[in-house]
Amino acid sequence: MKKVIVIPLVVLLLMSFGCETKQKGPSNLSVGRSKLIDSGNALEAVDHLEKAEQEEVNKLEPRALLVIAYSHGLSTGSASSLGVEAKFKNQREQRIQELNEAEMKQILQILSKPSRIQKDGLQVLVDKGPEAAVLILDSLIKGRYPTLHSNFTEMLVQMDAQGLDLVLARLTDETTPPAVKGKLVQVLAEIGDAKAIDALKSLQTGTMEPGLMMEINTTLYQLGEKSYQRDIIAGLSHSDVAVRRAAAKAMVNLSDVPSKTLIAGLKDTDSEVVASLVEALAVHKDAAAVDPLVNILTGELSKDPKQAAINTLDVYGQNKLTRGLAKQITTLLIDGTVSDADNRLHLVQLLKREPFLKQIRATELYDNLEFKLYQYHKEKEPSELVKTSLKQLLDALQ
Repeated sequence: MKKVIVIPLVVLLLMSFGCETKQKGPSNLSVGRSKLIDSGNALEAVDHLEKAEQEEVNKLEPRALLVIAYSHGLSTGSASSLGVEAKFKNQREQRIQELNEAEMKQILQILSKPSRIQKDGLQVLVDKGPEAAVLILDSLIKGRYPTLHSNFTEMLVQMDAQGLDLVLARLTDETTPPAVKGKLVQVLAEIGDAKAIDALKSLQTGTMEPGLMMEINTTLYQLGEKSYQRDIIAGLSHSDVAVRRAAAKAMVNLSDVPSKTLIAGLKDTDSEVVASLVEALAVHKDAAAVDPLVNILTGELSKDPKQAAINTLDVYGQNKLTRGLAKQITTLLIDGTVSDADNRLHLVQLLKREPFLKQIRATELYDNLEFKLYQYHKEKEPSELVKTSLKQLLDALQ
């Protein structure tokens, strides 16, 4: 009987001991991940992640999170405020040197969802250099991490000469999709290294894609090949919208562009084309553009060209090219002809710019636009959003 009783007791004691030694609550990895990604608290995250690196069998995630945490702690200044800046710098540098492909992929996986740590995490890969550039280019070509593709092109530009040869190799590779080649051509334009000219000309002779051809033309122009200017300007009237977009984007960098050509292009139905031409008109100024720019503010295009029009008209106002425009805009606003509230909001946003505040103040004696705006705000404007912006305008006039 004694033997029968003792054995179960021993088993129960062992089971009890095992349960007590089991970790209770969330793991250091999950707490550290939450502290970093959800709260942006790099200092507390590092404490948990350093423990997680020791505890976890698979070190991949804690190591990826740690290098991001050190970066975030440095960029936000929290590491400096608590006297651990030197440690964070040393750890960040060492861990970037040690990053392998699996860890870099894990970093990209973590950063695929927007968060406050995204910028610092991507900077880790920029600082890694060519090894990260290979992974970024592969991801672009194979369509991996699609939410980061716009970031990838910026990162390649930041890498500058470090990734230039890799970009050129992928650009001339027949297996690289045309859409990706277009992005890589834009990267080369931003890097601005004449070393890319021969590769671009070689690609130019072999492509049948009109949009890519224009991207190459505009980049070659930026790299010093000025003979492409005529072809670029002609691209503004091309039937392919990709060609028009590439050509319009280049206008801000071209010299001696006929302003009449830019103004005519404002009738394009594509918002991206129009926004680029509006930005170019801030450089290639012409008072004849004022009315077409105002028409954009009250037209049916998307927000981007309207915001660009406000910025360009502000530049024109600073350069004394918009005489009487504050009265024109005020009349548009208060006479009831602009039915769209968003468009009225854009008109008010323009009036809030300094050149037009000055014009409104100057009318106090003979036209008193401020009083008219006050009456309109008080009695007629139905949109609360527009009324709020009008109130800000009236306060600025005080």
